[in-house]
Amino acid sequence: MADTQSVVSDVKLFIERLKKELPEVFGGADAQAGKDAAPAAGENKVLYNGDFKEARMYLTPDQEEGVAFDGTVFHIYLKEKTSDPAALVTAWLRNKANETLKAKTKEWADKIGVEFNNIVIKDQRTCWASCSGKKNINYSYRIVKMPLAVQDYLMVHELCHLVHMNHGQEYWELVAQFCPDYKHHRRWLNENKGSIFAEVELTYKEEAPEEAA
Repeated sequence: MADTQSVVSDVKLFIERLKKELPEVFGGADAQAGKDAAPAAGENKVLYNGDFKEARMYLTPDQEEGVAFDGTVFHIYLKEKTSDPAALVTAWLRNKANETLKAKTKEWADKIGVEFNNIVIKDQRTCWASCSGKKNINYSYRIVKMPLAVQDYLMVHELCHLVHMNHGQEYWELVAQFCPDYKHHRRWLNENKGSIFAEVELTYKEEAPEEAA
C-alpha cells in the first residue's frame, strides 16, 4: 500500500492546481470583484516536504533578512517592502536540500551497502537526480518540495545505480527491496512535476502585530 503522506500530498497538489485554474470557484465573490479582490487561493504558500506551508512576512529594517521555519509556518523577515521574499525562501530550500539530502543519502547508502563519491545539489529543471559512472550523485534542490517517502525513493533510485548502471530487471528488483512502493512514487513524480519545478511565488503582505491581551 502506498504511504499515506504521498497520497495526501497528491490530493493537496491537485486541489491547489484547481485553485489557480478556477479562482472564481474557490475564491468566492471576492475573486470576481476586480483589482481589489482578495488574494488568489493558494497565494503565499510554500511547498515543502509534500505540503503547502503558510508564509508570513515581517518588515524588520533593523535586522538581517532571513527565513525561519517553525514546522508549520515560514516566517520571512524583510528589510524593506521591495525585498524579494521568494528569493529568500528559495535560498532556504536550497540550503535545506544541501543539508538533508546529503545526510539521508549517506544513511541509505549504508543500508544498501554501497559507497558514493560526491553529492552535488543543483537547480536541475529537466531531471530530479542522476548518478555518474564516477559514483557522483546530482540532486535538484527541488526534491525537498516532495513528500519524504518520494525523496527517499529518489535516493534509493540513484544509489541502486551504483550496483546496476541501467534500468534492467535486476536493477528494479534491488530498488523494490528498499522501496516496495517505488511504482507509486514514480507515478507521483509524473503527476506532480509541474508543482515541484514551479518557482516559489510570494506577494509581500506584512503581518499585523498581535494585539496586547
